[in-house]
Amino acid sequence: MKRRSGAGAAATLVAACLFGAALLLSLLSSVAVYRQVQERTDRSGDRRLGLSYITAKLHSYDAEGTVRAGDFFGLDAVYLSEQEGGVSYETVLYVYDGWLRELFFEKGYELEPQDGERITEAESLRVRAVGRLLELDYVDGNGESGRANVYVRSGD
Repeated sequence: MKRRSGAGAAATLVAACLFGAALLLSLLSSVAVYRQVQERTDRSGDRRLGLSYITAKLHSYDAEGTVRAGDFFGLDAVYLSEQEGGVSYETVLYVYDGWLRELFFEKGYELEPQDGERITEAESLRVRAVGRLLELDYVDGNGESGRANVYVRSGD
């Protein structure tokens, strides 16, 4: 009868431990890569969310005399006007106190910038009208900047 040496069992145990350690390092590295990709995607999504929200609103209000760039308490803003039941309403989109905000109100009422509904975190919004083109420069809450140009088809 042959006797087995302890060296073979030890070598097998060492090989299994090395394989387990390599697998663990591979998993940890994958988790780090996943987190980086997720953070980048989240930052990109925040920037796109703010710009997409504003441009979608602009497109939905694109009728004669309903869209304009303006000033709201010293802040660049997008004004969207509408009539409902003979009453005139305005929606104002602007950045105040770290947030893209939306304020919907009946024309003639005086409201403050802090009264707007918070949409997403943001640092700034610059709006410039060049004829029928609205140039939007937006900086999200992470400091990432984006730009959108929206052509208002309905008129000045």
